[in-house]
Amino acid sequence: MEKLKGKTILIGKEPGQGRLMVAVSGTGKSASLGAVGSVPGCVSRCKPAEGVGHAAVVIDASGNMILKNVKSQNITYVNGQEIVSKRISVSDSIELGKDRFGINLSTVLETAKKLVVSVSVPSGGGGGSVTKTFNIAHLEVVWTDYHNGLRSLRENQKRVNLIRSGCGIFTMCAMPCIFFFGPVGYVLTAIGVIGNIYSFIGLKNDNTGDEQERLTEKFQERYVCPNPDCNKFLGNQSYKLLKRQYSMHCPYCKCEFVEKR
Repeated sequence: MEKLKGKTILIGKEPGQGRLMVAVSGTGKSASLGAVGSVPGCVSRCKPAEGVGHAAVVIDASGNMILKNVKSQNITYVNGQEIVSKRISVSDSIELGKDRFGINLSTVLETAKKLVVSVSVPSGGGGGSVTKTFNIAHLEVVWTDYHNGLRSLRENQKRVNLIRSGCGIFTMCAMPCIFFFGPVGYVLTAIGVIGNIYSFIGLKNDNTGDEQERLTEKFQERYVCPNPDCNKFLGNQSYKLLKRQYSMHCPYCKCEFVEKR
């Protein structure tokens, strides 16, 4: 607790990933806890750069902790009671949002302590720091798999839509044929009706939305900084854009990216 005295710890949902984020104000450092999507939507996002979170633990010089509800629209509970600001201890039960998402305060404090004490490793010669380097060549495969998967889903959806439109037009054109060509018109109409039924069944069983969500979740889990101490999602930009935008450095932990194949 000594390292955390005088610090403010922000707690909230990690933007994009839906995990629990813990950040120490003024340090520019944050960490994520739990599985992707584990934090419900009722928990406000944590944005360390803006000093915003769902709740904040303020620790004074004596080590006393006060839990504050950061925004008026947020809901925070301590031992089952809704609070705006309350002095707390490690043994207290803390829940966030209307769904009462529970957090482990001991884990939050331990994570915050690691963020505070983490520093660059000194080099042996001149008192500088050693920049960690990680290979990101595998991320190109991750992006390609995700992009190809989405493209395949779009093509399948386009094919279904074309079939539905074609069957509709075919049925409309076939109806007048009944008047002019008799039985031939009935056959054409039947074909159009069967096509529409087939399209309806295909639409009913369509799982494009679920498949796209699965692809996105898998992509967000894999398209991350290779530094195990960071492991943050690097965004939805392509691999080429990622290299250019971040100048071969992680935007979070600032480790150096290299491309070795």
